[in-house]
Amino acid sequence: MGPVDHPRLASEAPLARSALAVAIAGVVFGFCFVPQLLGLALGGISLAREPRGRRHALLAIALSLALTVIWGIVLGALLKWWASNAA
Repeated sequence: MGPVDHPRLASEAPLARSALAVAIAGVVFGFCFVPQLLGLALGGISLAREPRGRRHALLAIALSLALTVIWGIVLGALLKWWASNAA
């Protein structure tokens, strides 16, 4: 079995790989919610088009949703704190 028999995931499922990379980038840049939206969109498209990238696409979707909830809670708490101190 050579490398031709087992092609890499990146060449077979580039959308799934991209979705996972963008979702991981959301850990750092998630406060603007763009990485989460891109991770969700790319993960959904990958589920429809790339059956071999299913696990990575599902992981990207789960990570994007979790980060959206976490960053939403953090930003909501910061806004509540700011509003109570501004008055």
